[in-house]
Amino acid sequence: MKKYSPLKSRETRIMSREWISVGLDKAKLDWKNKNRIKEVTEDVILAFLDMRSQKLSPCSLWPEYSMLKATLKAKENIDIAKFCAVISYIKNLNVGYRGKKSNVLTREEIKIFLQEADDGEYLFEKVALIFGIAGACRKAELCAMRFDDIQDCGNVLNIVIPDSKTHKERRFSVVNEGFGVNTIDLYRRYVALRPTNSPLRFFLHYYKGKCTRQNVRDTFGKIPRKIATFLKLENPAKYTGHSFRRSSATLLVNAGGDITSLKRHGGWESTKVAESYIQESFGERVKIAQKVFGDEKLAPNELVDNEIVMDKPTNLSYSEACGSSSSNSSTSKNTAQNVYFNNCTFNFGDNYFKIQ
Repeated sequence: MKKYSPLKSRETRIMSREWISVGLDKAKLDWKNKNRIKEVTEDVILAFLDMRSQKLSPCSLWPEYSMLKATLKAKENIDIAKFCAVISYIKNLNVGYRGKKSNVLTREEIKIFLQEADDGEYLFEKVALIFGIAGACRKAELCAMRFDDIQDCGNVLNIVIPDSKTHKERRFSVVNEGFGVNTIDLYRRYVALRPTNSPLRFFLHYYKGKCTRQNVRDTFGKIPRKIATFLKLENPAKYTGHSFRRSSATLLVNAGGDITSLKRHGGWESTKVAESYIQESFGERVKIAQKVFGDEKLAPNELVDNEIVMDKPTNLSYSEACGSSSSNSSTSKNTAQNVYFNNCTFNFGDNYFKIQ
């Protein structure tokens, strides 16, 4: 088992097995003995999960069910995956349930922090914020990032995440534009503080304007809360280690990114999961409302903001379409007008082409 287990999840699996044998298995056995149950059936599993649902949230029942399934399969050779009513029961509990999500940082809040926070105290947090937002990074990905994973190409940083949570390589870039500061210059300032013979990991412990050789471990989950505290935002505790990832997804969609770009950006395979990372903004809702309540004058056959749209066959010349004539030729030279032709034939001497 050890040979074929991913190194990253080996410790997690060991902890899960210990928790199953000590916690879940004990609760199951105590519950079985108390209720004098001799055989594990579908009704027994339903009753057990109903008991556990009184202490756990609906979304937490899924890992509970998964560990229970593995325990029964290994110890009693019982496959509860065949119990369809159990899965339906957990799904029904999740209907209407809204789990807690990390708060997101807006573009303006990120800009204020990068511009106003003192580099002597917050340089490490600034670089982590830039990388986390640029690549929709998880805190574990930031922690495991190596110096060799970053390529400085002058005005662009190319960064690779060789092993993500889904075991797929992801790549992203950092550019200067966007937040009113030279983000690459901040990266170089942080790199210049790295001592010689530093560890392979990129992020090192930063204190009072200096980097030590100590790797940063559990600090990334606290960075968003520290930023929110600096900005004096409401409920800083809601800015957790997942805030960078959610903020990055929200900024991308609000800037016009489609679902394909979003899934590629965050490494999501499921559209539903990718959409769950987006937080709707008030500005986006206003834009949608403006489109819904748009003026009927914006019809394509009418003149709109000095534009002409023609979607019917016409014999007008270009000068006639633009409204110019010999009497006002001087005026037409100084007036720009966009003309759109649909379903038209353009003749140039003996050759012509059609636009349908």
